[in-house]
Amino acid sequence: MTAKILLAAIALAFSAGSAVAQIPPSTSTVSVTNTSKKGSLLIFPMINIDPGASADTIIEISNDQVTPVQVECYYVNEQKGRVGFGFEMSGKATVSWDVRTRTGDQIRPPPFPSYGDYPVFGGIYRGELVCFAVDQGATQQIAFNHLHGAASVLGVGGALKYSAWSFWALNAFGSGPAADNTVMGPPGAIRLDGRPNDYDACPSYNAASFMPNGATLGRLGAGGNYLAVASCNQDLRQDYQLHTTKLLFTVWNALEQSYGGSYYCVDSANFVPLIDNDAHLINPTNFDYKTLGTSGASVVMQGVASAECPTSVYGVTQNAGLLGVIASYVRIEGGNPALIGGDIHSAGTQPGFVYWDPASVVSLKPAAFCSFANSIASSCSVP
Repeated sequence: MTAKILLAAIALAFSAGSAVAQIPPSTSTVSVTNTSKKGSLLIFPMINIDPGASADTIIEISNDQVTPVQVECYYVNEQKGRVGFGFEMSGKATVSWDVRTRTGDQIRPPPFPSYGDYPVFGGIYRGELVCFAVDQGATQQIAFNHLHGAASVLGVGGALKYSAWSFWALNAFGSGPAADNTVMGPPGAIRLDGRPNDYDACPSYNAASFMPNGATLGRLGAGGNYLAVASCNQDLRQDYQLHTTKLLFTVWNALEQSYGGSYYCVDSANFVPLIDNDAHLINPTNFDYKTLGTSGASVVMQGVASAECPTSVYGVTQNAGLLGVIASYVRIEGGNPALIGGDIHSAGTQPGFVYWDPASVVSLKPAAFCSFANSIASSCSVP
Protein backbone atom coordinates (compact mmCIF):
# COMPACT_ATOMS: atom_id res chain seq x y z
CA MET A 1 0.00 0.00 0.00
CA THR A 2 2.80 2.38 0.92
CA ALA A 3 4.55 1.68 -2.40
CA LYS A 4 1.34 2.41 -4.33
CA ILE A 5 0.90 5.71 -2.49
CA LEU A 6 4.53 6.64 -3.25
CA LEU A 7 4.14 5.82 -6.96
CA ALA A 8 0.94 7.85 -7.11
CA ALA A 9 2.70 10.80 -5.49
CA ILE A 10 5.57 10.60 -8.01
CA ALA A 11 3.11 10.44 -10.91
CA LEU A 12 1.24 13.45 -9.53
CA ALA A 13 4.51 15.38 -9.21
CA PHE A 14 5.45 14.66 -12.83
CA SER A 15 1.95 15.63 -13.93
CA ALA A 16 2.22 18.92 -12.03
CA GLY A 17 5.64 19.54 -13.55
CA SER A 18 4.21 19.05 -17.04
CA ALA A 19 1.44 21.49 -16.26
CA VAL A 20 3.90 24.08 -15.02
CA ALA A 21 5.87 23.76 -18.25
CA GLN A 22 2.83 25.05 -20.16
CA ILE A 23 2.65 28.31 -18.21
CA PRO A 24 3.93 31.26 -20.26
CA PRO A 25 7.39 32.50 -19.27
CA SER A 26 7.58 35.15 -16.58
CA THR A 27 7.57 38.76 -17.77
CA SER A 28 9.04 40.09 -14.54
CA THR A 29 12.43 40.65 -16.21
CA VAL A 30 12.51 43.59 -18.61
CA SER A 31 14.44 43.02 -21.84
CA VAL A 32 16.99 45.77 -22.54
CA THR A 33 18.89 46.78 -25.67
CA ASN A 34 22.62 46.16 -26.08
CA THR A 35 25.27 46.25 -28.82
CA SER A 36 25.90 42.52 -29.12
CA LYS A 37 22.60 40.98 -30.23
CA LYS A 38 20.58 41.14 -33.44
CA GLY A 39 17.29 43.00 -33.52
CA SER A 40 14.49 44.75 -35.40
CA LEU A 41 15.65 48.30 -34.58
CA LEU A 42 19.22 49.62 -34.86
CA ILE A 43 20.46 52.98 -33.56
CA PHE A 44 23.85 54.40 -34.54
CA PRO A 45 24.59 57.31 -32.13
CA MET A 46 27.73 58.60 -33.88
CA ILE A 47 27.62 59.79 -37.49
CA ASN A 48 30.36 62.31 -38.33
CA ILE A 49 31.19 63.78 -41.75
CA ASP A 50 32.64 67.08 -40.47
CA PRO A 51 35.02 68.33 -43.21
CA GLY A 52 36.88 70.47 -40.66
CA ALA A 53 37.95 67.28 -38.89
CA SER A 54 38.49 65.24 -42.08
CA ALA A 55 35.73 63.00 -40.76
CA ASP A 56 33.64 60.40 -42.52
CA THR A 57 31.47 57.45 -41.50
CA ILE A 58 31.03 54.04 -43.12
CA ILE A 59 27.80 52.15 -42.32
CA GLU A 60 27.29 48.38 -42.50
CA ILE A 61 23.93 46.66 -41.93
CA SER A 62 23.44 42.90 -42.28
CA ASN A 63 20.42 40.60 -42.52
CA ASP A 64 21.22 37.29 -40.82
CA GLN A 65 17.97 35.65 -41.96
CA VAL A 66 17.49 33.76 -45.25
CA THR A 67 14.35 35.75 -46.12
CA PRO A 68 14.18 39.39 -47.32
CA VAL A 69 13.13 42.42 -45.29
CA GLN A 70 12.27 46.06 -45.93
CA VAL A 71 14.26 48.53 -43.82
CA GLU A 72 13.35 52.15 -43.07
CA CYS A 73 16.13 54.54 -41.98
CA TYR A 74 16.44 58.14 -40.80
CA TYR A 75 19.40 60.47 -40.59
CA VAL A 76 19.06 63.21 -37.94
CA ASN A 77 21.76 65.83 -37.41
CA GLU A 78 22.44 67.76 -34.21
CA GLN A 79 20.39 70.74 -35.40
CA LYS A 80 17.39 68.42 -35.97
CA GLY A 81 17.63 68.33 -39.77
CA ARG A 82 16.40 64.95 -40.95
CA VAL A 83 15.82 62.76 -43.99
CA GLY A 84 14.24 59.31 -44.28
CA PHE A 85 14.99 56.55 -46.78
CA GLY A 86 14.22 52.87 -47.25
CA PHE A 87 15.63 49.81 -48.97
CA GLU A 88 15.07 46.07 -49.27
CA MET A 89 17.60 43.53 -48.05
CA SER A 90 17.61 40.01 -49.45
CA GLY A 91 18.40 37.01 -47.29
CA LYS A 92 21.92 37.04 -45.80
CA ALA A 93 22.62 40.38 -47.47
CA THR A 94 24.83 43.20 -46.21
CA VAL A 95 24.45 46.80 -47.33
CA SER A 96 27.23 49.29 -46.74
CA TRP A 97 27.79 52.90 -47.68
CA ASP A 98 29.92 55.99 -47.19
CA VAL A 99 27.79 58.68 -45.52
CA ARG A 100 29.80 61.63 -46.89
CA THR A 101 30.22 60.51 -50.52
CA ARG A 102 27.00 58.42 -50.69
CA THR A 103 28.85 55.63 -52.51
CA GLY A 104 27.59 52.25 -51.46
CA ASP A 105 27.21 48.55 -52.01
CA GLN A 106 23.60 47.57 -52.84
CA ILE A 107 22.31 51.04 -51.85
CA ARG A 108 22.28 54.69 -52.93
CA PRO A 109 21.51 56.67 -49.76
CA PRO A 110 20.44 60.33 -49.68
CA PRO A 111 22.80 63.11 -48.58
CA PHE A 112 23.16 63.62 -44.84
CA PRO A 113 20.86 66.56 -43.96
CA SER A 114 22.63 69.90 -44.42
CA TYR A 115 20.09 72.11 -42.66
CA GLY A 116 18.71 72.45 -39.15
CA ASP A 117 16.17 74.28 -37.03
CA TYR A 118 18.28 74.58 -33.85
CA PRO A 119 21.86 75.83 -34.45
CA VAL A 120 22.40 76.07 -30.68
CA PHE A 121 22.31 72.26 -30.43
CA GLY A 122 25.46 71.70 -32.50
CA GLY A 123 26.47 71.20 -36.12
CA ILE A 124 24.93 69.87 -39.32
CA TYR A 125 27.75 67.40 -39.99
CA ARG A 126 27.21 65.19 -36.94
CA GLY A 127 24.22 63.19 -35.79
CA GLU A 128 22.64 59.75 -35.73
CA LEU A 129 21.21 57.00 -37.92
CA VAL A 130 18.08 55.04 -36.90
CA CYS A 131 16.98 51.96 -38.92
CA PHE A 132 14.18 49.44 -38.34
CA ALA A 133 12.24 46.67 -40.09
CA VAL A 134 8.92 47.58 -41.74
CA ASP A 135 6.37 45.86 -43.96
CA GLN A 136 6.75 46.02 -47.75
CA GLY A 137 4.65 49.18 -47.99
CA ALA A 138 6.50 50.88 -45.12
CA THR A 139 3.13 51.41 -43.44
CA GLN A 140 3.97 49.80 -40.08
CA GLN A 141 6.92 48.52 -38.09
CA ILE A 142 7.38 44.74 -37.87
CA ALA A 143 9.42 42.19 -35.97
CA PHE A 144 12.50 40.95 -37.81
CA ASN A 145 15.12 40.20 -35.19
CA HIS A 146 17.94 39.39 -37.58
CA LEU A 147 19.46 42.82 -38.24
CA HIS A 148 22.83 43.92 -36.94
CA GLY A 149 25.13 46.74 -37.89
CA ALA A 150 28.33 48.65 -37.28
CA ALA A 151 29.77 52.06 -38.09
CA SER A 152 33.39 53.02 -38.77
CA VAL A 153 34.10 56.67 -37.95
CA LEU A 154 37.19 58.02 -39.70
CA GLY A 155 39.20 60.91 -38.30
CA VAL A 156 42.64 62.48 -38.54
CA GLY A 157 45.22 59.70 -38.44
CA GLY A 158 42.86 57.02 -37.11
CA ALA A 159 39.41 55.52 -36.86
CA LEU A 160 37.04 53.83 -34.47
CA LYS A 161 34.44 51.15 -35.06
CA TYR A 162 31.37 50.57 -32.93
CA SER A 163 28.34 48.28 -33.05
CA ALA A 164 24.83 49.67 -33.37
CA TRP A 165 22.52 49.48 -30.35
CA SER A 166 20.12 46.69 -31.25
CA PHE A 167 16.52 46.27 -30.02
CA TRP A 168 14.47 43.09 -30.08
CA ALA A 169 10.84 43.26 -31.07
CA LEU A 170 9.39 41.15 -28.25
CA ASN A 171 6.86 38.32 -28.31
CA ALA A 172 3.50 38.22 -26.53
CA PHE A 173 5.17 37.02 -23.30
CA GLY A 174 7.99 39.58 -23.39
CA SER A 175 10.37 36.65 -22.93
CA GLY A 176 12.17 36.73 -26.28
CA PRO A 177 12.05 37.80 -29.91
CA ALA A 178 8.71 37.95 -31.71
CA ALA A 179 8.10 35.87 -34.83
CA ASP A 180 9.23 37.36 -38.11
CA ASN A 181 6.84 39.88 -39.71
CA THR A 182 4.73 40.30 -36.57
CA VAL A 183 3.13 43.76 -36.62
CA MET A 184 4.48 45.69 -33.63
CA GLY A 185 2.08 48.20 -32.11
CA PRO A 186 0.38 51.19 -33.72
CA PRO A 187 1.99 52.37 -36.98
CA GLY A 188 4.55 55.10 -36.43
CA ALA A 189 4.99 54.49 -32.69
CA ILE A 190 7.79 52.12 -31.63
CA ARG A 191 7.50 51.53 -27.89
CA LEU A 192 10.78 50.92 -26.09
CA ASP A 193 9.64 49.52 -22.75
CA GLY A 194 10.85 45.90 -22.75
CA ARG A 195 7.32 44.59 -22.27
CA PRO A 196 5.24 42.03 -24.22
CA ASN A 197 4.49 43.00 -27.84
CA ASP A 198 6.84 46.00 -27.63
CA TYR A 199 10.57 46.53 -28.15
CA ASP A 200 13.51 46.32 -25.75
CA ALA A 201 13.77 49.03 -23.12
CA CYS A 202 16.71 51.41 -22.97
CA PRO A 203 19.34 51.47 -20.23
CA SER A 204 18.90 54.01 -17.46
CA TYR A 205 22.57 54.95 -17.51
CA ASN A 206 25.81 54.46 -19.47
CA ALA A 207 29.29 53.84 -18.04
CA ALA A 208 32.72 54.14 -19.66
CA SER A 209 36.38 53.94 -18.73
CA PHE A 210 38.65 56.64 -20.14
CA MET A 211 42.09 58.22 -19.89
CA PRO A 212 41.65 61.77 -18.54
CA ASN A 213 42.46 64.68 -20.83
CA GLY A 214 46.21 65.35 -20.63
CA ALA A 215 47.08 62.04 -18.93
CA THR A 216 49.85 59.67 -20.04
CA LEU A 217 50.37 55.98 -19.34
CA GLY A 218 53.28 54.12 -20.88
CA ARG A 219 53.61 55.19 -24.51
CA LEU A 220 50.04 56.52 -24.71
CA GLY A 221 48.96 60.11 -24.08
CA ALA A 222 45.36 61.38 -24.08
CA GLY A 223 44.38 64.59 -25.84
CA GLY A 224 40.61 64.96 -25.51
CA ASN A 225 37.60 62.70 -24.89
CA TYR A 226 34.22 62.91 -26.60
CA LEU A 227 30.84 61.22 -26.37
CA ALA A 228 28.19 60.74 -29.02
CA VAL A 229 24.82 60.33 -27.32
CA ALA A 230 21.43 59.38 -28.73
CA SER A 231 18.38 59.72 -26.52
CA CYS A 232 15.73 57.00 -26.38
CA ASN A 233 13.02 59.67 -26.68
CA GLN A 234 13.14 59.94 -30.48
CA ASP A 235 10.77 61.87 -32.75
CA LEU A 236 11.88 61.23 -36.35
CA ARG A 237 8.79 62.71 -38.00
CA GLN A 238 8.86 65.79 -40.20
CA ASP A 239 6.36 67.44 -37.85
CA TYR A 240 8.43 66.62 -34.80
CA GLN A 241 8.54 67.84 -31.23
CA LEU A 242 11.70 68.35 -29.20
CA HIS A 243 12.58 65.81 -26.52
CA THR A 244 15.43 67.14 -24.40
CA THR A 245 17.27 65.96 -21.30
CA LYS A 246 20.22 66.82 -19.07
CA LEU A 247 23.25 64.55 -19.24
CA LEU A 248 24.37 64.22 -15.64
CA PHE A 249 27.95 62.98 -15.20
CA THR A 250 29.68 61.45 -12.21
CA VAL A 251 33.41 60.76 -12.60
CA TRP A 252 35.63 58.48 -10.48
CA ASN A 253 39.41 58.49 -10.55
CA ALA A 254 41.60 55.44 -9.88
CA LEU A 255 41.62 56.30 -6.16
CA GLU A 256 37.82 55.85 -6.06
CA GLN A 257 37.24 59.55 -5.46
CA SER A 258 34.08 60.89 -7.11
CA TYR A 259 33.54 64.20 -8.89
CA GLY A 260 30.00 65.45 -9.52
CA GLY A 261 28.29 68.61 -10.71
CA SER A 262 29.15 68.18 -14.38
CA TYR A 263 26.28 68.22 -16.87
CA TYR A 264 25.33 68.99 -20.47
CA CYS A 265 21.87 69.90 -21.80
CA VAL A 266 21.00 68.05 -25.02
CA ASP A 267 18.26 67.02 -27.40
CA SER A 268 17.94 63.55 -28.95
CA ALA A 269 21.24 63.40 -30.92
CA ASN A 270 24.39 65.09 -29.67
CA PHE A 271 28.17 65.13 -29.85
CA VAL A 272 29.54 66.03 -26.39
CA PRO A 273 33.17 67.17 -26.04
CA LEU A 274 34.41 66.37 -22.52
CA ILE A 275 37.01 69.14 -22.66
CA ASP A 276 37.38 72.48 -20.94
CA ASN A 277 36.95 74.65 -24.05
CA ASP A 278 33.33 73.60 -24.59
CA ALA A 279 30.98 76.29 -23.32
CA HIS A 280 28.00 73.93 -22.94
CA LEU A 281 29.72 71.49 -20.57
CA ILE A 282 29.42 72.52 -16.91
CA ASN A 283 32.48 71.75 -14.74
CA PRO A 284 34.53 70.42 -17.68
CA THR A 285 37.71 70.09 -15.59
CA ASN A 286 36.19 66.98 -13.97
CA PHE A 287 37.52 65.10 -17.02
CA ASP A 288 41.10 66.45 -16.85
CA TYR A 289 44.20 64.80 -15.47
CA LYS A 290 45.01 67.97 -13.49
CA THR A 291 41.79 67.47 -11.53
CA LEU A 292 41.61 63.68 -11.29
CA GLY A 293 45.32 63.03 -10.72
CA THR A 294 45.26 59.47 -12.11
CA SER A 295 45.85 58.04 -15.58
CA GLY A 296 42.65 56.02 -15.51
CA ALA A 297 39.09 57.04 -14.68
CA SER A 298 35.47 56.10 -15.26
CA VAL A 299 32.33 58.09 -15.91
CA VAL A 300 28.63 57.35 -15.44
CA MET A 301 26.13 59.29 -17.55
CA GLN A 302 22.37 59.52 -16.98
CA GLY A 303 19.63 61.48 -18.78
CA VAL A 304 17.50 63.35 -16.22
CA ALA A 305 14.80 66.01 -16.16
CA SER A 306 16.20 69.24 -14.75
CA ALA A 307 15.35 72.91 -14.28
CA GLU A 308 19.01 73.78 -14.91
CA CYS A 309 18.54 73.59 -18.69
CA PRO A 310 16.99 76.91 -19.85
CA THR A 311 13.40 76.37 -21.00
CA SER A 312 13.78 79.13 -23.60
CA VAL A 313 16.11 76.79 -25.50
CA TYR A 314 15.35 73.25 -24.34
CA GLY A 315 11.73 73.45 -23.25
CA VAL A 316 10.81 71.01 -20.50
CA THR A 317 13.51 68.36 -20.13
CA GLN A 318 12.64 64.70 -19.54
CA ASN A 319 14.18 61.58 -18.08
CA ALA A 320 15.69 59.68 -20.99
CA GLY A 321 17.46 56.41 -21.65
CA LEU A 322 20.80 56.95 -23.38
CA LEU A 323 22.77 55.18 -26.11
CA GLY A 324 26.39 56.25 -26.26
CA VAL A 325 29.72 55.84 -28.05
CA ILE A 326 33.04 57.15 -26.69
CA ALA A 327 35.89 58.59 -28.76
CA SER A 328 39.33 59.90 -27.82
CA TYR A 329 42.21 61.61 -29.55
CA VAL A 330 45.49 60.08 -28.37
CA ARG A 331 49.19 60.23 -29.18
CA ILE A 332 51.67 57.34 -29.10
CA GLU A 333 55.05 58.53 -27.79
CA GLY A 334 54.29 62.12 -28.77
CA GLY A 335 53.38 61.29 -32.37
CA ASN A 336 50.51 62.69 -34.39
CA PRO A 337 47.04 62.58 -32.78
CA ALA A 338 44.90 59.59 -33.73
CA LEU A 339 41.22 58.79 -33.18
CA ILE A 340 40.26 55.73 -31.12
CA GLY A 341 37.07 54.67 -29.33
CA GLY A 342 34.14 52.30 -29.39
CA ASP A 343 31.15 50.93 -27.49
CA ILE A 344 30.39 51.80 -23.87
CA HIS A 345 28.56 49.87 -21.15
CA SER A 346 25.07 50.27 -19.72
CA ALA A 347 22.76 49.14 -16.92
CA GLY A 348 19.26 49.61 -15.58
CA THR A 349 16.05 50.15 -17.55
CA GLN A 350 14.31 53.24 -18.85
CA PRO A 351 11.31 53.32 -21.23
CA GLY A 352 11.40 55.33 -24.42
CA PHE A 353 9.88 55.65 -27.87
CA VAL A 354 10.64 56.20 -31.56
CA TYR A 355 8.04 58.10 -33.59
CA TRP A 356 8.27 57.95 -37.38
CA ASP A 357 6.22 58.74 -40.50
CA PRO A 358 4.55 55.63 -41.99
CA ALA A 359 3.77 55.67 -45.71
CA SER A 360 0.11 56.70 -45.40
CA VAL A 361 -1.98 59.84 -45.84
CA VAL A 362 -3.02 60.03 -42.20
CA SER A 363 -1.26 58.24 -39.34
CA LEU A 364 -3.70 57.49 -36.55
CA LYS A 365 -2.77 56.37 -33.06
CA PRO A 366 -4.96 54.65 -30.47
CA ALA A 367 -5.60 56.64 -27.32
CA ALA A 368 -3.98 53.84 -25.33
CA PHE A 369 -0.57 54.75 -26.71
CA CYS A 370 -1.02 58.39 -25.69
CA SER A 371 -1.30 57.28 -22.07
CA PHE A 372 1.88 55.22 -22.53
CA ALA A 373 3.78 58.23 -23.88
CA ASN A 374 2.42 60.40 -21.09
CA SER A 375 4.02 58.04 -18.59
CA ILE A 376 7.41 58.85 -20.12
CA ALA A 377 7.18 62.45 -21.30
CA SER A 378 5.35 65.50 -20.09
CA SER A 379 2.90 65.37 -22.99
CA CYS A 380 1.71 62.93 -25.64
CA SER A 381 3.37 64.08 -28.84
CA VAL A 382 1.88 61.69 -31.39
CA PRO A 383 -1.29 63.33 -32.75
